[in-house]
Amino acid sequence: MDKVSFSLDDAKIKLTERSRGRMKIQIKFSKEEAEGFKTFAKIKPEQLSDEEFYKQIFFAGCNAMTEQIQKMIKEHQKSEEQKLDSEESVNTNEQEEE
Repeated sequence: MDKVSFSLDDAKIKLTERSRGRMKIQIKFSKEEAEGFKTFAKIKPEQLSDEEFYKQIFFAGCNAMTEQIQKMIKEHQKSEEQKLDSEESVNTNEQEEE
């Protein structure tokens, strides 16, 4: 099986706000991306409609991105705490030397 990777570099995404809080998202893939997606979509469980399958893929991606962002935030917070701790120890050492 060929290795397929997805990239949104050439994709065009159109977002349309609808009435009653609804939204429509349209993604236009390049030929290569479309072929890759068609290959990927062959794993769709038979009991799912195409529409439900696409929604699940979309929300799985959103959830994965949310997890990545949360991890990055925690790492940033930890880094900032370490900086503050380091600065506090330097300040404490300077005060002790005086």
